[in-house]
Amino acid sequence: MKTTKRVIAIVLAALMLAMAIPFAASAATTKEYSFTLKCAKPGYEFTVYPLATIDDTTGAYTATGNVTDAAVLAEINASKASTQDLHNLCKTSTGLGSGLAEKFTSSTDNPTKTYTQTAGIYFVKVTDVPIENTEIFGGAIIVLDKNVTEVDLSNKVKNGGEPTIDKDFKVNNSLTKDDQTYGSADTITYVLTADVTGSATNKLTDYVISDTMGTGLDTSVVNIQSVALVNAAGTKVRDITEYTLKGTNLSTKFTADDTALIGSGKTFAVFLGSTELNNADFYTAGNKVVVTFTTKIDKTTAPIATNIPNTDALTYNNGHEPKTVTGPTVNFKTYKIQALKLDAQSNAKLGGAEFTLYKADGTTVIATATSDDTTGIANFDVLLPAGTYVVKETKQPNGYTINTKVETVTVGDATTGTVTVTISDTKTKTPNTGGAGTMMFTIIGGSLVLLAGALFVVVMKKRSSK
Repeated sequence: MKTTKRVIAIVLAALMLAMAIPFAASAATTKEYSFTLKCAKPGYEFTVYPLATIDDTTGAYTATGNVTDAAVLAEINASKASTQDLHNLCKTSTGLGSGLAEKFTSSTDNPTKTYTQTAGIYFVKVTDVPIENTEIFGGAIIVLDKNVTEVDLSNKVKNGGEPTIDKDFKVNNSLTKDDQTYGSADTITYVLTADVTGSATNKLTDYVISDTMGTGLDTSVVNIQSVALVNAAGTKVRDITEYTLKGTNLSTKFTADDTALIGSGKTFAVFLGSTELNNADFYTAGNKVVVTFTTKIDKTTAPIATNIPNTDALTYNNGHEPKTVTGPTVNFKTYKIQALKLDAQSNAKLGGAEFTLYKADGTTVIATATSDDTTGIANFDVLLPAGTYVVKETKQPNGYTINTKVETVTVGDATTGTVTVTISDTKTKTPNTGGAGTMMFTIIGGSLVLLAGALFVVVMKKRSSK
């Protein structure tokens, strides 16, 4: 009987123990709380790393199995971890595991995100940044033993702002900040200036300055004079030698990947190399990249007295989504002068007349041209910058008298197209048969004949009288 009671007692004790285990486990289960992350700066990705659970009863920390960093584990297992010490360890640690799959990417429309997790310690780390980011100050430690209304991460990162790109003409070694005029004999110098963005901790993978030439520029004549890194004061830091020049009409063409990066329609582009982009001093605050190049006018396509535009752009990327900013458009104009030869009486168009185009001094020859037999136009095969010029007829058509009048022509803002100088010639005057031109010779000749006849009669009479 006693044995039976003992058996029953043991069984009941075992049952009670078995029933008590779930309750004990339930009592040790941590509660769930919510926390909200906020970042007013768009384009940042944050990853949440669970570091430890918190025992509701004892308040003890237990590191999660994802944490492999020994220093972080030691700080957690102390159970009285210093939040600042743990933060300093975590912001440089690579042993925190993979983090929660659900990440928070800030945007203008969604600057906050709320998580619901079991009580514990969490580290929020910046895992991706926009290109303009210049510095990361670390993440945030969240001790989740109650609901956390908001953790503002905006002050954990620093933005440098969107870069800009400028463009100008270089004349006599100075930037003009004005539109210009050029002729076909001129070399046109452009200067492209772009801000450096990114930082030594957020280095760029692409930095491309591109240029789009307007109709009238020779897209096959692109001569890079220099590519330089300058500081905020405008002083050259160094020449950049690691770059690749590509262009639509250049020896090195754009690839499909190039077009996908910088867009279509570009005339040429300067691609900085990876060594330069990995150089920490490239990202010094205030630095700029300056590209200086020269080109020429295309005489066959240039519009006359019409703006010929040129636009530049900067494309930059830190390995994610490339961005492009467009610079200003600068314009120049070119002008043309031609001569028209007419008959002074009939206004008929005359060919065969030679004209010379001079500079304003009237002696320095720019070009010569001969008038066309059909149109009467003498086409000076040059384009001219704004200014004053002289046109002279230097050889007349056959049968005409040369016109010695000097024509002065000024081209500039008020000019709307090709300027035509009209010069008329008169025919050379020749004597008409039977006119005054021959009458004198007829009279003299007749008189001589009569005189000779009279002398003959006199001589004959004298002979007959002998």
